[in-house]
Amino acid sequence: MELHAATWFERINVKGLNDDSRKAILKRVKDKLGFSKATEVLGISKGSMHNYLHGIRKIPDEVIFRALQHLEEGEFKEIVGSFERLKVLGILREDGSIDYPAILQALALATSDEYLKQAILRFAVDNFREDLKRILGMIPTNVVLKWEHGFEEFMTKRKKRGRVKTRETLEYYKKLFNKYLEGKILSQELIDYVINHPNTWLRNVFRHYVRYLY
Repeated sequence: MELHAATWFERINVKGLNDDSRKAILKRVKDKLGFSKATEVLGISKGSMHNYLHGIRKIPDEVIFRALQHLEEGEFKEIVGSFERLKVLGILREDGSIDYPAILQALALATSDEYLKQAILRFAVDNFREDLKRILGMIPTNVVLKWEHGFEEFMTKRKKRGRVKTRETLEYYKKLFNKYLEGKILSQELIDYVINHPNTWLRNVFRHYVRYLY
């Protein structure tokens, strides 16, 4: 069998895998290749395979690493739970602490990945709504939202990240702003309205405007 061309498995810290996941990985390779072929490519005896699968002996790290090379990354994700994947990728340490630089680097990808950005925004709205309200509540009261040249310049030239790059996007933002936000007073009710609006692009426009106000 030809190995998968991608080297996703090289990012995996196999030491972080628990016994159940190890057995599940080994079983998947055995089912996929057949018992005899699996022992051959993994460099183990049939007796060792039996002992590993039945929990008589712990499966060594090097066997698991070789086994991963015969799985697709999607198969690995099916087998291993989310928190354990964070451990084997080094994001969640064995003592439960978090590798914050790694998390922040992952979040920084949202500046160039629209899907990730939307996922983060949805997660923030669903889980940190009150915190977002408090942050937005720091803006002075009696602010009337108004599309103006300075706002356009801010989005297209002055923003350090996530600038609006095309005229089409700018025009779409303007259309949304004029329809839903123009002339509205910044208030808790307006924030709730934007957060719950079905068009997620409206949240983008609103977020740009809040940053513009700051």
